[in-house]
Amino acid sequence: MESEVRHLGVAVVSIATMLAIMDCGGPRTESTSPPSESISSVDILIFAPHPDDEVLGCAGVIQEAVAAGKKVRVVFATFGDGFVQSAAALFHKDETALVQSDYVNLARARQQEAIDADRALGVNPANLVFLGYADGTLAQVAEATGNTAVTSPFTGRSSTYGTVIPDYHTHAHGHSAPYTRASALADITEVLQQSRPSAIYVTDQADTHADHAALHAMVEQAMRASSYRGAVFTFVVHGGPPWEWPWPRGATPQLPFQQRASGSLTYPVGIPWPPGVRVPLTEAEVTLKLRALGTYRSQWTMGLTHEFLSSFIKSEEVFWTGR
Repeated sequence: MESEVRHLGVAVVSIATMLAIMDCGGPRTESTSPPSESISSVDILIFAPHPDDEVLGCAGVIQEAVAAGKKVRVVFATFGDGFVQSAAALFHKDETALVQSDYVNLARARQQEAIDADRALGVNPANLVFLGYADGTLAQVAEATGNTAVTSPFTGRSSTYGTVIPDYHTHAHGHSAPYTRASALADITEVLQQSRPSAIYVTDQADTHADHAALHAMVEQAMRASSYRGAVFTFVVHGGPPWEWPWPRGATPQLPFQQRASGSLTYPVGIPWPPGVRVPLTEAEVTLKLRALGTYRSQWTMGLTHEFLSSFIKSEEVFWTGR
């Protein structure tokens, strides 16, 4: 989740752009050699744009899968290393005083938070994959053509990296991958093919955060390239401004998610309601979801962000299929 001011008005990546991404040929790998170490197969594969999105959308699903003896893997596309307000609050700096190393240190904090949060839900750190692409520029990467790497305006980096745990490409191939569309698609496709899941969870194409919609498009192309035939469930984190979605606002563990009408719009925007799949959560599952969210301390302690995160504490989790 990235709810800083620069993301509040972010528009959905255009359908035309997404179709252009998906209609181009299959992803080209940046490495001519096979991975040095394959990852194991799992039952459920969750793609999260940033650390905390997996908890917001799928914490209950993760708990139920683990309780049933199923294997879960979470793939993080970015570290969330471009969240300006979070970096300023974490390092007690004015936003204008932040430097590139602060954003790298934010990545380190958020990666460790992800490890702690998912461990609390029952996912072993060995089943967390950090792709290490740049927060806030994933849509640029998805739309890029050619071999010129995108450079993060925050970290100044133009290739994947890791802090607490190495990025996937470095772990698998011995070197980082440039921030290019070909690299990102190759990494996503490789993880999908090796994971061989029976179900995939990923942010929906209607999610109004550009990084979230871009990840959906790249995962969809990876599924095509892999001839994936399993189940696909999508979820929405950003369905409009934080004060319009999720609804009801704030933690309401006894209530389900509700559609929100405001003016001429309904939220979440661009997606049918009611959702196709509603997964009820027990009181214990809701409590553990809340605990896992609280582990994301770099986000949890910030005013509007805290209220936004809390709004995902409901009596259910909701998903869409066939999108």
